[in-house]
Amino acid sequence: MPLKTYLLALLFTPFALATTTTTTTDPPPPNPIGPRAPASSGLLSELPTIFHGATELLSPETVDKLETIVSGGAVLLGGDTLQNLQRLLSGANIDKLQRIIDNADRLLTPGFVNETTQLIDMANPLVSDVGKIMNALIGST
Repeated sequence: MPLKTYLLALLFTPFALATTTTTTTDPPPPNPIGPRAPASSGLLSELPTIFHGATELLSPETVDKLETIVSGGAVLLGGDTLQNLQRLLSGANIDKLQRIIDNADRLLTPGFVNETTQLIDMANPLVSDVGKIMNALIGST
């Protein structure tokens, strides 16, 4: 083999080794066991509580009570009751109720309520004494 062939082989050997070592780097094999899931603080952690509440809600007693409510509601909404509710909730009645609420709001200030409570508290012994006098008068005749 001529010297030129050896020199060329020696010259290209580092490149051949470099390319084989750099191109043969494969990614690491996948980990067959995944990382542990983080602790749940959402819906999954609340499922036992939800199921417990649902079992209490669907107990025979609760179902009976719900059945009573539904039956009673059907009776209320049947017949003349619906027309009575419509008359009760008419525009004129709503206006009257609004005026009553407005007047009560102006009248029932904290000061008025406190003064009225004090007046009733002071009158209570007087009413009790008058009751005793009336009983004594009625009993003596």
